[in-house]
Amino acid sequence: MKEYLAISCLPVPTFIEGNRVTFHRGESHPDRDDLPYFILIFITKGELYIAENGVQYTVKAGEMFLLRPFQHHYSWQPFQTETNYYWLHFYVAGKWNQTEDLISLQPAITVPTLHYYTPNMTLHLVKHELLTGMDKLFPIIDAIFEESAEHKKFGFWRAQQLFIDVLQAIQLHPQDESKLVLLSNEVQRYLRDHYSNRITNKTLSEALHFHPNYITRALKETIGLTPTEFLTKYRMEEAEKRLLDTDEPITEIAESVGFQNIYYFSMAFKKHMGCSPQNYRKKKNH
Repeated sequence: MKEYLAISCLPVPTFIEGNRVTFHRGESHPDRDDLPYFILIFITKGELYIAENGVQYTVKAGEMFLLRPFQHHYSWQPFQTETNYYWLHFYVAGKWNQTEDLISLQPAITVPTLHYYTPNMTLHLVKHELLTGMDKLFPIIDAIFEESAEHKKFGFWRAQQLFIDVLQAIQLHPQDESKLVLLSNEVQRYLRDHYSNRITNKTLSEALHFHPNYITRALKETIGLTPTEFLTKYRMEEAEKRLLDTDEPITEIAESVGFQNIYYFSMAFKKHMGCSPQNYRKKKNH
């Protein structure tokens, strides 16, 4: 059974340090449990016998492996032959998770749902897999190490750019995403496109051809919101934008974002923003 690492990408994962290492027969990987970084490993020769929290893995030449921060890492047996590999430490400020299913995570910083073209902000990596064409990554990784040298004036920024290239090369692509993630994206797209209309569970079910419970599960498990919560959040952000950027009457704004009743709109806006639409417009304008 494959294991997947889901990593929130806002803020973006940051490369810290790395190197290429050689171990000889009889040597062992360091035993540690306090490293605050992910460790991305690419085996170029031999085999690595590594355990994480008691689970044993054998990582072979041509394979990638990912160790998690603050977990217990150690050799479950010494190296049996000379083994070479690249290792890269990177830091993640946001959420991350390791599961047997692909999931999406909320970013550590708030991103309005109005950002229609913001893509999926979760990086999905397979914990342990054989990589085809892994040799093509080695020049990029060597360049990361070179740019990280002390004498490089802008090396930090170039190293980060190159590291993002590595992550893009090894990430799972949309066709590999789970059915829940794909459905979640469809639900979000539909709600954004039709937010000004009356939307019910029946509406969503008929439009997307799934049972309402499955639709709710897809959204809840991927972004932590029900369809109703997502729709309300999107409507409130759209209303907030119109209150600031236009002189439209509040009754028109309410209707344009899907509320037929100004009273219910005002209640929802006050709950979301902490003040009435009238007071919000006044405060921001001043």
